[in-house]
Amino acid sequence: MSGLARQFWLTVVPVLVGFSAVGLLVLAAFFPDQLFAVGSRGYIATAAVALVSLSLVVWRLAVGARSGPDEMERLGD
Repeated sequence: MSGLARQFWLTVVPVLVGFSAVGLLVLAAFFPDQLFAVGSRGYIATAAVALVSLSLVVWRLAVGARSGPDEMERLGD
């Protein structure tokens, strides 16, 4: 897998999954009885998915920002 494709999948997919999970939690807070009937374990699992996904995005962006200019110099040589 090329570096650009890996960067795409390690950035875009976790962003979509994380924001979807956060959106579900927000909707569940506003409409607790009209959405899916999940217990507290479901909410904890959704929060864990959101936390892991968004943590992966932050990690990926931090690694990319730290190695970005060096990577470009290496590719230019």
